[in-house]
Amino acid sequence: MERQDVRSLYLLAAFLVCAYALPFVVGLWFGTVRVDERWLAYLATVVLSGILQGGVYAMFAVGLTLIFGVMRIINAAHGEFVMMGAYLTWVSFFFLGVDPLLAMVFTLPIAFLFGVAAQKLLLNAVVGQPELTGLLITFGLGLTMIYVAELIFTTDFRTIPYAPRTVQLTSTIAVGQNKVISFAMAVAISAAVYLFLKLSRLGKAIRATALNAEVAMVCGIDVRRIYLITTGLGAAMAVAGGALVSIQFGFNPETGVVYTLQAFAIVVLGGRGNYVGALVGGLMLAVLENLVSLMIPNGTAMVELAAYGLMIFVLLIRPSGLMGMKEG
Repeated sequence: MERQDVRSLYLLAAFLVCAYALPFVVGLWFGTVRVDERWLAYLATVVLSGILQGGVYAMFAVGLTLIFGVMRIINAAHGEFVMMGAYLTWVSFFFLGVDPLLAMVFTLPIAFLFGVAAQKLLLNAVVGQPELTGLLITFGLGLTMIYVAELIFTTDFRTIPYAPRTVQLTSTIAVGQNKVISFAMAVAISAAVYLFLKLSRLGKAIRATALNAEVAMVCGIDVRRIYLITTGLGAAMAVAGGALVSIQFGFNPETGVVYTLQAFAIVVLGGRGNYVGALVGGLMLAVLENLVSLMIPNGTAMVELAAYGLMIFVLLIRPSGLMGMKEG
């Protein structure tokens, strides 16, 4: 590792320490931080809730990093795929009476086919082109998905009442049952995809294409087929993320924009194209958002600013992120 690369890693570590310390400093200034047993228990609950939430963030961000890693396409419609997953789950629950988790049995294949269609009709034409071209194409796709969702479902917020009880860990620490279930499902799906990429013949072909598409083609890998499968897999992971966030939070057609921002921030923090980096970045972002929401006055409205700030400063300090390889 070059000296400049090591220096940027140390600078990023210092920035992250300051970023996590800032909510405490602001909280002390405004009096929202109190060092007593009750508040510390509440802090532990918030941090634990952030970790559980981060597992879901990480899972749908992995879909974004897969698409970028294999095709170097920045999918600006990724959050809209998450939104689509939330609405598919809502329709399954309220109109078909299917459990939100069981609904994945048919919502994920739908998402996979949707991703394959998007790749075949739109993205194949921009593979190998400047990254801005793919960004604009997917931005247009995302807007189309928002307007179609508004036409069908209106702009009203929807919720799915699912597992509303709490899990009591100690006498003072409790977390929502839906958060625990979502985290467990996210870990299971992320681990399954990781093992698929690591151990299966098709997964190895995807990783080979990500490393060098031309060499992979020479070795007999059908690169176009790999592109279709990768986009389908990325879309399926996003829709799975949408199903898991839909049982925790309200959503409407425009919430996909927020999830796109979060996915970008996670991928930038962890390292573009790095699977494990996306998992780490998801946990870190969710914990930071929860700390901001707890300690800063009107903090709920500031969580998006936290994600923006994190993404901007990481790009300035270390564009390759925590685990990404230095480009060029």
